[in-house]
Amino acid sequence: MSKYEIMILVNPTSKEESVKELLFSVLDEKSTKFERLERTELAYPIKKLTHATYFLVHTRTNPELIKELTRKFNIDKSILRSLVINLDSEKGLRPKRQKRFVRRNFDNKRTFERQDNRQSTQTTEEKKQEQPALKKESTEE
Repeated sequence: MSKYEIMILVNPTSKEESVKELLFSVLDEKSTKFERLERTELAYPIKKLTHATYFLVHTRTNPELIKELTRKFNIDKSILRSLVINLDSEKGLRPKRQKRFVRRNFDNKRTFERQDNRQSTQTTEEKKQEQPALKKESTEE
């Protein structure tokens, strides 16, 4: 049993009862939610029609029944388009698992000193050894 969402575009002259009858001939009424959305103008004509009525169906059923339903949709002339989405396998509809927060250990962190590029390439230890020697020379004079 999977969750499905079905969007149906119907000829505006057909009645809601005929669509319900077609749906419930295949699907179970207890596990199906049927909703009439609106009658709107289409972006482009479908079978020379510029308006259509939208229906939205949420159901929980077997894939075999969905195959039978799409077959009946293709036979019926009042149904212009239909779209069936399996919500269980659709990407992006399940919440993502969040990773556990792991505290990092920074005990072995090295500190870096900023070096001026104009100076010669000496290591920091050599610079530290040279600086006290310079101070001693300046105090002797």
